[in-house]
Amino acid sequence: MRTGRCSLFRVGSLAYALPAMVGKSPVILLVEDESDLREVIEAALADEGCQVVSATDGDRALALLSEGQRPALVLLDFIMPRMHGWAFLERLRSDPTFHHVPVVSISALAETHPAVTAVLRKPFELSSLIETVRRFTCAP
Repeated sequence: MRTGRCSLFRVGSLAYALPAMVGKSPVILLVEDESDLREVIEAALADEGCQVVSATDGDRALALLSEGQRPALVLLDFIMPRMHGWAFLERLRSDPTFHHVPVVSISALAETHPAVTAVLRKPFELSSLIETVRRFTCAP
């Protein structure tokens, strides 16, 4: 159900909203090993009012989550050193704290998976990225 700019998700008589909908800037977890692209995405999303927390691989992303980060959305590259995106996604989805968090693939791979909410195939336009982030976080 849509209310204003945000969606409510109902389970029985309870309504749930993404953490980004409580009046503060949404936290986006960006998992990308290419430093130039990571910096461009960080800057673009910061300009849109998002808080961006970045990791260069799945291991670091899991560490950020264990340190208390609670993202409204994960932007995930799949081809990375150390822990690749598929291994990270499997761990994310197996954790009840994070299994509901939308994951957008930002990769050159065109593969989809039921655990991936949306796909932005590299190279993508920043406007497409921003539109996708807004769709999943209800950011202004």
